[in-house]
Amino acid sequence: MRRESVTVLLALAFGAGGCAGPLSDGEDAFRSGHYPEAKQELASLERESRSWDEARRAEYALYRGLTLAALGDRGTAGIWLRQAKAVEDAHPGALLPDDADRLLVSSHDNALP
Repeated sequence: MRRESVTVLLALAFGAGGCAGPLSDGEDAFRSGHYPEAKQELASLERESRSWDEARRAEYALYRGLTLAALGDRGTAGIWLRQAKAVEDAHPGALLPDDADRLLVSSHDNALP
């Protein structure tokens, strides 16, 4: 990921406040730059996430992808980011505006279709 894009992505991430619910620990760890912890927290929610509504699943997939990208696992990150993008494309507005911006930046950086 290019340095400028990482800076923009991190600025977007730190600009948002905390959220309530099962994603909050993983998202907070991501925003704090604790990527291994975020990866672990988010991975532990995978089974549960299958029962969430579209918006929550898009948010989960986004942060899982962002975390993996931050850890350098672009291949797996792309899988999750494409899932988030598919939900957002099918249901515009499923992601909050800041998260949609994160997805846009990360999609560009990871050359997602």
